[in-house]
Amino acid sequence: MRIKSFYASTIEGALALARRELGSEAMLVESRHAPLAMRHLGEYEVVCALVPEAETAKPQAEEDAGAHDVRLASELAEMRRQLDVMGKTITRSAWSGARWPSAGPEISEWHARLMATDMDGELVHQILDAAERHCGPQFSGVDGAITAEIEQRILVNGPLASASGPRAVALAGPPGAGKTTMLTKMAVTWGLAERRALTLVSMDDFRVAGADQLRSYATILGAGFQALDSVGALAQLLDEHHGKRLVLIDTPGYGPRDMDRAADLARFLSTRPEIATHLVLTASMKSADLSHVAERFDIFRPSCLLFTRLDETACFGTAFSLSVRLGKPISFLGTGQEIPEDAAPATKERILSLLWPRTLSAATRLAA
Repeated sequence: MRIKSFYASTIEGALALARRELGSEAMLVESRHAPLAMRHLGEYEVVCALVPEAETAKPQAEEDAGAHDVRLASELAEMRRQLDVMGKTITRSAWSGARWPSAGPEISEWHARLMATDMDGELVHQILDAAERHCGPQFSGVDGAITAEIEQRILVNGPLASASGPRAVALAGPPGAGKTTMLTKMAVTWGLAERRALTLVSMDDFRVAGADQLRSYATILGAGFQALDSVGALAQLLDEHHGKRLVLIDTPGYGPRDMDRAADLARFLSTRPEIATHLVLTASMKSADLSHVAERFDIFRPSCLLFTRLDETACFGTAFSLSVRLGKPISFLGTGQEIPEDAAPATKERILSLLWPRTLSAATRLAA
C-alpha cells in the first residue's frame, strides 16, 4: 500500500493533486489543516492511499467462508469510516473561504477557533449562523452572541441520584473506558460524602476476577458490595433496597463482538425507571469512533454521557458535538486516575472552559 500526503490552499486542490499522481483509484484516508511545520506547502493536508491490485487479488479458493465474512466486515467498516471522513471534508470545503463575505475577520476567526476544538463542522455552522442573525449585519457583540449560542447547546445532568430522581446508577461502555474507577469516584464524592447508604454492585463476569477491584474499593469505603451474574439477581437486590440505599452498578466492558451478550442486561437497565444509565466514553476518541460506540450502546438507552480521560486530549469539541447530536446531557467529567480528585460534575462553565482553555490546560481548569 502506498500512502502519501498532499498539500494545497484548499482541500479540493489537494485532492486534485492526489488524483493526478495516484490516479482515480486513490482512497481518501484523512483531510485536515496542515501542521504548522508544513503550512508553507499549503493550508490543508489530504492523506491518500493506493492499494496495488497485487495486494488485493487473492484467489477465492484460498478463502474459507469464515475468512470471507471477516474480510467483508472489515471492508464495510472501512467504507463507513471513509464516508465519515468524506462527509466532514465536503462540509469543511463548503463552508471554508468566504462563507460570510460581509462579516469581517471576527466570524472567520471564530470559525477557525471552533473547528480547532474538533467540533463538528455542521454544528459550528449552525452556531455561527445563529450568532449572525442575532448580531445583525454589523455583527456587533459577536463574541457574546457566539458564546451564548454555544452555552445554549450545552446539556448537563442534575445531581447524582437526587431525592426526586433515580436511586440507582449504572455505568455502561466499552472496555478500558474507566467505568470501575469512575464508579468509585462517584461513590466517594456523591455517596459517602453526603452520608448516603451505599451499595456497589459488579455485573462484570467477563474479566477474570473482574469484581475484585470494586470489592476492594467497597471494603476501603465501608460500603456494601454485591457481585451478581444475572439480571434476576440484580432485580432482587434493587427491590430489597428500594428507596433505602444508593446503588451504583458496574457493568462489563462490551466490545463490538460482545453486544449479543449485553442484550439481556441492556434490556433490563433500559426498562427500570429507578436506574439512570450513564454511557462512559473516553474524550480522547476520534469523532467517528465515538459515534460508533454510542450507536452500539444505544440498546442500553443511556440517559446521559460521562466522559473520562480529559487529561489525554486538548480538544473537547468532539465530545460536545456528540452530546448535542444525540440530545443527551453530560453528567460527569474525569481527568485522571486519582480517586476521588480527578472527577467533577459537568457544568456549563466547565464545558466552556474545556472548549477553549486559554492559559491553563483543560485538565487543570477542570480540577480548579
